Amino acid sequence: MRPNFFQLLLLWAELKKLYLNQTAGKGRRRRFAHPRFKNPEHLRNRSRLSIILIYGLLCWQSVTPAQSKPFEPATNANPAAPSGSLQPTTLFGGVAGTGPQVPANLRPFQLTLPREHLFGDWLGWRAKAEEAGISPTLTFVTDIAGNVTGGKNQGITHADNLGLDLLFDFNKLFGIQGGSFLASISQRSGTSLSKEHVGNVFTIQQVYGGQTFHLINLAYQQKLFDDRVEFRLGRMATGDDFLVSPYDWLFMQNAFDGNPVGIFFNSPGMTAYPNATWGALVKVRPTERTYVMSGIYNGDPEIRKIKHNGADMSMNGPVFVIGEAGYQRNGLSGDTGLLGNYRTGGWYDNAVYTDFESVGRGTPTTSKRGNWGLYTLNDQLLIEFGERTNNCGLGVVCSALVSPDESISKMPYFFTAGVVARGFLPSRPRDVGGFGVIFGRFSRDLRDAQHREQLFDPTVAAQDYESVLEWTYKIYFCKSAFFFQPDIQYVINPGGGHNLYNALVLGCQIGFNF
Repeated sequence: MRPNFFQLLLLWAELKKLYLNQTAGKGRRRRFAHPRFKNPEHLRNRSRLSIILIYGLLCWQSVTPAQSKPFEPATNANPAAPSGSLQPTTLFGGVAGTGPQVPANLRPFQLTLPREHLFGDWLGWRAKAEEAGISPTLTFVTDIAGNVTGGKNQGITHADNLGLDLLFDFNKLFGIQGGSFLASISQRSGTSLSKEHVGNVFTIQQVYGGQTFHLINLAYQQKLFDDRVEFRLGRMATGDDFLVSPYDWLFMQNAFDGNPVGIFFNSPGMTAYPNATWGALVKVRPTERTYVMSGIYNGDPEIRKIKHNGADMSMNGPVFVIGEAGYQRNGLSGDTGLLGNYRTGGWYDNAVYTDFESVGRGTPTTSKRGNWGLYTLNDQLLIEFGERTNNCGLGVVCSALVSPDESISKMPYFFTAGVVARGFLPSRPRDVGGFGVIFGRFSRDLRDAQHREQLFDPTVAAQDYESVLEWTYKIYFCKSAFFFQPDIQYVINPGGGHNLYNALVLGCQIGFNF
């Protein structure tokens, strides 16, 4: 049965309308008090919500058979392209692709799968553009979340991202083999549940940040020597290429999604979508299973300010450099083992940092120049479900980030771990579920400085650690052109200061690939 997508659109619109009705006329920080449940209007809203949820379940049942047939992924799909998660387009792919000459049972397991477009070929316009050498990608993602207990106060917020990527194939356009150019923009709106109501440091909604119109990528890439060497030059986000695992794209929590967030606490020069900066990157594949890459960037943190709209073209910042090496198991044509990706890297940021050891001593605060860190990010498939052509299975992902100088590193130790499974329901082979754990420990020198500051300001909280547990399940419709993702997060020690109750967050993520 073909999915009734317009029913799902109406469901989403009704949920949005309900949220606006509940929050109309109320301050962002106002608490949701118990007397509201005696309000007749609120009771009507609750009844209306029940009807909407029942209607949504009926819609879900109507589209469930749409995925019951095992799918045959494109044989030349890039296994490292973010095709399954509505993430921004990246120019660098995985270690190797698969070829159409390889039998289906010998193709490597794919972490990400091809997506359909919600509006097909856009009345023929998209197909003609791709034939001419221009590949457009238009996506929309919204994160709706509310904390029912804990944090600063209770509330609901939403955050949205509308993104447009244009990938220009210079071989088709100008006859330059191996050349391409990426241009991308985004429009973000909404408010942060973490900032307004919970008070934690690991942002609950992954599309919150830089809530305005952004110019992002303007970057040229050239591949050489049978794609063994690639270089890239222009405006780009470091996090599109470094410290990336497709497993992390599942999660709604921003400490997972995109990149493990610990690096951003210690390096102001690190950038991620929707922020970009001038940079240059070189990637070399010594063997089919390995790669090494290095990048140098303008590390000016001022470019992140939304007043620039991503169009600050200056190069005034300190230098930020990063390098990474990776190894892929069983990712080549003909491999039949379980797919695994192992990455390790390091970075150096020449920014000026506050010396925490000098804070709160009644003397002028001093600073230090330069900080560094190391990381590892690994994912491994453990179990395959059914036939290899289904690309269904269970895997694990983990990361560890260390920036050991605690006198200037705000979060010197950061860890993530997760279990992700796709297709464990035979009738829903594309759906993905997962459980993840995040832990970040604040610097001892920072905490000592905050204790000293408490002598003058008792409201200062001494930060120790913050941790988050997340359970999530992404339900795909229309061959991944649309997804609905219920999400639960439990925030432990919000803000790290032991002054806020643990928070239970309920929400969902909704995404469209137009």
